[in-house]
Order: sequence, then structure tokens, then C-alpha cells
Amino acid sequence: MADLRSNLFAALTGRHADVSGKAGGDVRGMLMAVGGTSSRTKSGIDLTAAAGKLGVSRRTVERWVKSAQTGTGQRPSAQHAKSLAAKARQAATTKAGRKAALAGSSLRQAISSRGARVSIDGVQGPHAAGKDYMRKRVTQVDLDPADAEAMMNAWENGGEKGFMSWASTVWDSEYLNDWKFDSVDGISIERPHGGAWR
Repeated sequence: MADLRSNLFAALTGRHADVSGKAGGDVRGMLMAVGGTSSRTKSGIDLTAAAGKLGVSRRTVERWVKSAQTGTGQRPSAQHAKSLAAKARQAATTKAGRKAALAGSSLRQAISSRGARVSIDGVQGPHAAGKDYMRKRVTQVDLDPADAEAMMNAWENGGEKGFMSWASTVWDSEYLNDWKFDSVDGISIERPHGGAWR
């Protein structure tokens, strides 16, 4: 599935981060995955948290962010780049990492109290009808708060597989019987806001 890990991480945590695990990846995106968000920094990254998890000074992380923005300056050493990539990947691939990412998510609080609308873009359709009905489309379901919390728990406990198992069950009962996903190109989660979705 087309980078389902990154799609889910962004959709469920609100962090547009690089969780690929590639040492040559987007430094800013990896730092976002590791440190989380902060409204107190220009970068929007919690630099103190990132520094603590990586065992470096906050000033070093600030230099890495600046280098990622300008293309010049101090970049992570090969050893630090490897550690940063591993920690960023673990934010999405381990239960502890996903739990920590969700704990700091304002999205989780909002949808757990008000529900959500989930859209999945990809090749999907009624499985029993045969391959002819499996085609690229966007489908969506509206979730009440309990179902939205179940979605978060499915991802926290089982990662991409847990989420897709949950989605198959929900789409089968709420969208159309025997609905299956062959591939996923994108996932978006909206929350209710003033009578509309955003």
C-alpha cells in the first residue's frame, strides 16, 4: 500500500512527518515525528523533546532544523542521522511510539468527544462481486465518538494492519457488505466543527 504508514501517522496525529526510517529522509519531518508539535517554536517542532529523545542538545536540533530549511549549516552526522531515522520510524511502527504520538494529539481529544469523518482513497470495492468492482475510488464513513476512539485504538495497538482490519470491518457494516481495500493511496480524517467537517 502506497506509504500507508506515513498516511496514517499524518491523519491520526496531525503531524506531517517522515516515518519512513530512511537515514537520508526529510530531517525536519523526522524531527517532527520524534519530538512532536509545539506552538512555541517557529518550526512547529517540540525541539526540547526531540533533543531529549536523541541524546543531543536543543541547540544541535535547532541547527539541524535551520540546515533543513536553508540547505546550509550543521546537518546530523551519519550516526545521528541513523538514530534520527530509527526513532522517527519507531514513532509509527511501535505500540509505545504510536501511543506517545496519540497522547499529544489534539485530534484524538476532539474526535473522541465529537466523532469523525474518515475518507479512504484507493482501490476498493465489494469483494464478492469480483475484480471488476474493485476500482480506484474515495469512500467515507461518519463515526460517532465511540467508533472514532475504536479507530484510534486499532491503530495504536496494531499499526497499519490494525487500522486496515478495523476499516474493513467498519466499511463492511457501515458502507457496503463485503467491502475490501486492495490498496490505499490516502486517508483523511475530519472532525465536526460548527455544523461542518474540517
